[in-house]
Amino acid sequence: MSSNPSDRAFDAIVIGSGIGGLAFATIMAKLRKWRVLVLERHFKIGGFTHTFTRPGGWSWDVGLHYVGEMGDGMLGRRLFDFITNGGVKWNPLPDVYDVFVYPALQVRACKGKENFERALIEIFPDERANIEQYFRDLETAMGWIGRHFMAMAAPAPLSRIVRMMNRLTASLPLQVTQHYLERRFRDGKLRGVLASQWGDYGLPPGQSAFATHAVIASHYLEGAWYPDGGAAEIAKATGVIIRAAGGELLPNHEVTRIVVERNCAVGVEVSAKKGKAGFRAQFRAPVIVSDAGAWNTFVRMLPSESLPFGNELKSPPAGFEVVELFLGLRRDPREIGFQGENYWIFSSFDHDRMYARRNELLDGQAVMAYLSFPSLKDAHAQRHTAEIIAPLSYHALETHREEPWRRRSPGYESAKARITQALLDLVERHHPGFQDLVEYSELGTPLTFEYFTAAPSGSIYGYPGTPDKYRNPWLGPRTPIRNLYLTGSDVTLLGIMGALMGGVITASRLIGPLGFFEILRAASSHGS
Repeated sequence: MSSNPSDRAFDAIVIGSGIGGLAFATIMAKLRKWRVLVLERHFKIGGFTHTFTRPGGWSWDVGLHYVGEMGDGMLGRRLFDFITNGGVKWNPLPDVYDVFVYPALQVRACKGKENFERALIEIFPDERANIEQYFRDLETAMGWIGRHFMAMAAPAPLSRIVRMMNRLTASLPLQVTQHYLERRFRDGKLRGVLASQWGDYGLPPGQSAFATHAVIASHYLEGAWYPDGGAAEIAKATGVIIRAAGGELLPNHEVTRIVVERNCAVGVEVSAKKGKAGFRAQFRAPVIVSDAGAWNTFVRMLPSESLPFGNELKSPPAGFEVVELFLGLRRDPREIGFQGENYWIFSSFDHDRMYARRNELLDGQAVMAYLSFPSLKDAHAQRHTAEIIAPLSYHALETHREEPWRRRSPGYESAKARITQALLDLVERHHPGFQDLVEYSELGTPLTFEYFTAAPSGSIYGYPGTPDKYRNPWLGPRTPIRNLYLTGSDVTLLGIMGALMGGVITASRLIGPLGFFEILRAASSHGS
């Protein structure tokens, strides 16, 4: 066998090594013995599941902070065990996994739906009946989402029936979340509390579909987990399976064009790096799967005339843009009371108004932030770390876009310093002594995320989970180009589990009419 991947025969090429692409490649390797070539523009495999280190022993995850449904026997755990051959151990977070911090109110989200429901009723006793109905509505919306996924993967006759059912039952899941909350609850503080995790799906309640809200709100009800050793363990475990089947994973290989002949995808052209040298190459395969996002795939890698919906691609999706502050700590954060839970810190109960004020970060004022401690979730961490995330518009820093990474102008560095201090000040107000723990800090901005991921405006979740996303017929695994498929979060839902399900859905289309059920059956029997 040739050692040069461009000389080898592959059954499929995957563009991008996020969890959707890795899941697809692993499933096809295990169930169909496919040889899959995974191409990644970054110098590390894993997409938003990769980790990075800095001198001093600190290590951070870029995008994975906690995952639900990882308990024994849960569907998410079965799927992850299947695509990793059980190679990733999942550590549970404390029973209180999220703390929602508001002016004069703090709500602790505790493992177990009944516990969280009880805590809400204790704080808002006059809303008891509405709170109980809310949890029933979450279940209803989740049923709709399950059918939405099934319709993408099922054989045509069944898919038509399922889609018809969902059209008839779409009024609740496709409501705007804020509209639902205003109709359901009288208390504005309760409405704010229930929307606290919107950063996990990247849309304030005035923009998201209730179905999107329901996915995240339901996802963590039975607790949260974190991969032992960090998120990079996922790419490591899946890579073993992909290579064992004859596949390959190549970092520093950016796909610049999908090769289309007679409306059929037959290969890709790449711009690659080896050391300091660059070169161009072409790889061919009978199936091309893109985990690079729908926008990048359709606009940057294909000629526009090949798409019947080209008019809908005149502007990129208005995704979620953030800054992420990576902190190296000199001492254990448990000294001041942290135990590994996450903190959502808000200056108001009005999330849409806070989101509208997000660019005040540039003036040194943080109105909201998410605080997390990777080192308290991972027993293998060498030194203690923290991360703070907050929304910030890409356009706030866009004037620095053409400046080289790590060599941008003093104005950019000054803006980063103001943002960093604003985030530290916000946490310090709620947790005195926190700044004394900080020994090292490094800020990633939307420009950073754009540089590494090529996502439009550095957005982190792809197409936003608005009601329109669920009605969009071309955000699915199939494309108008024969043998070209999408996978990942744009196919299904955002986040690591959404992207994983994107890999499952796309693989099911390639496996056959009953592929979805074959994958679920294989995952259920794995290790039993």
